[in-house]
Amino acid sequence: MKTLLVLVAIPFFSLGKITPEIATPDRLSELSFDQLTLHRGNYLADTASCGIISLKLFYPSEHKRYPPSGPWLCLFPVDVIRDGYGPGRSLSEKVYFDKKTGLWKKKKYTLSRESTQRSLEVYGIKSLSELQPLELYNIQSVNGRGYAVIDSNIPLREKQKGVKKNLSFCLIQNQSYSAFCGSGSIIDEYNGKEIDFTPYMLKSLETVEMGLPEKSNH
Repeated sequence: MKTLLVLVAIPFFSLGKITPEIATPDRLSELSFDQLTLHRGNYLADTASCGIISLKLFYPSEHKRYPPSGPWLCLFPVDVIRDGYGPGRSLSEKVYFDKKTGLWKKKKYTLSRESTQRSLEVYGIKSLSELQPLELYNIQSVNGRGYAVIDSNIPLREKQKGVKKNLSFCLIQNQSYSAFCGSGSIIDEYNGKEIDFTPYMLKSLETVEMGLPEKSNH
C-alpha cells in the first residue's frame, strides 16, 4: 500500500457540500483526520483515469480507527449513472441520477415474486416491511459530485459478523471520465461503546480531490 497517512489536528475549511446538511458531532476546527493519498495500487480500476486521489479521513478524537471497509473502486461514470444504488441488492427502493436536476434521488419500485423471496432470504426477514429506508446524500467534493447512501439493511451473513450499517458512495470527477466509489461498515466499538462514523465519513467525502498527477522523481 502506498497510502500516505499524516495525523493532524488543524482548522478545516470544507470546499464541498452535503445535501441535506448534517450535524457534525465536533467543531470543524477541532476535527482530527488522516490525510490519505490514494495511488493506482490502492483501488480496483476498471479505468486508470482516476489518477491520484486525495482526501481527509476524519474521525472522533477519542477513536481514530475506522471500521474495515471494502475496496476503493475506479469506475466509468456511465456505469455509475446506469447502476445507481439498490438494484441487485434485493431492496424495494433505489437511488438514481435525475438528469433534469443533476441530483441523485431515490424512489420505490416493486420487486418480483422471485426477488421478494430472495430479499427475505438475504436479509433474514419475514416481510419486506422490515426493510429500512435508505438515507441519501448528494455530495459535492473538491472536484467531483455524486452520492452517499446509508444502508441499515444488512445481509444476514454480514449481520452475523457484527455489521450494523453500511455507507456506499460514488463521486464523478468534474469534466472527466472517472468515478471514485467505495463502501464499508460505519459503526465500530470502542471500550464497549458503539461509535457511528456516518458524519465523519460524509465530511471526509467533501474533501475528495481526484485526478491529481503523479509527482515526478526528478
